[in-house]
Amino acid sequence: MRRQLLAATCMVALCATTASAALVHRYSFDSDASDSVGSADGVVMGNTASFAGGQIVLDNPNGVGSGDFNNGNIPATGAFVDFPNGLFSGAAAAGQYGAVTVELWVTMDTNRDWSALFSAGTSSALEGNSAGGNDHFPYMQIIPRTGDGGDGNDLRVTTNGVAGPEGFVDEPGDGADLLVGVQEHIVAVFDQSGGLPGTITVYRNGVQYGNTAGIAANLDLAAMATAFPVTTAGDVNVWLGRSQWPDALVDASVNELRIYSHALTLNEAVQNGNFGPNSLTPEPATCVLAVMGLAGIAWRRRR
Repeated sequence: MRRQLLAATCMVALCATTASAALVHRYSFDSDASDSVGSADGVVMGNTASFAGGQIVLDNPNGVGSGDFNNGNIPATGAFVDFPNGLFSGAAAAGQYGAVTVELWVTMDTNRDWSALFSAGTSSALEGNSAGGNDHFPYMQIIPRTGDGGDGNDLRVTTNGVAGPEGFVDEPGDGADLLVGVQEHIVAVFDQSGGLPGTITVYRNGVQYGNTAGIAANLDLAAMATAFPVTTAGDVNVWLGRSQWPDALVDASVNELRIYSHALTLNEAVQNGNFGPNSLTPEPATCVLAVMGLAGIAWRRRR
């Protein structure tokens, strides 16, 4: 009997670990941008965001750019979500050190070249400003549609560091931008757990998208800093719907945003996609009940 109880106890502990899967922030957008797992609540900035059907609707009209919010300005139209400083680097520094995953369920209403769905880092004008970065300012961005034209207008997940080109995943030439009017499940995995520079892997609707690529040179995710001294500010711009560059704001509805201090695997991405945005995999209570059931069976057999 002791062996069965010990096994059940171990399985409960395993359930707790599996259920959380190093999830550190969760935003379900039922009525606000609160964090139901951590304490990093987001703040909606601007006037054209709403909550409907368990989603945040960023109803951004054409012509409103990320730079319109520079220097604390709030334009008449346009909206994004501002998260606390250090959200991304904090996740990378916790749990599986150097690894962080960004997971979203999103429906694009309009695709605009180079708009950023999710962005963390800093621009050349530092906190609160979208001024670009060139090769000297650290950031990561999830871009639903690039503006590469003949080279392909496609989904891109990118990183920027110093003294070298960006490191990114996309599918040039395939026209693989996010679909308009269709909810998609995007999982962007940044993994420096084995050391710098590390890798980017992207899963789209349960399938690996593009090829695994290297993270930008000299970019330390856990510090969100590079060798360039001015960037010691770290990830002071952590945004949903706004870019580090003065590009268009995203026009989309976001059902769920999750941040993990862990490099999600393909199997985990598929499992999350199957369960959907409204539940975790597995739910802790469900897992514990299953273990209790097994323990009960073992106890009856022991009798």
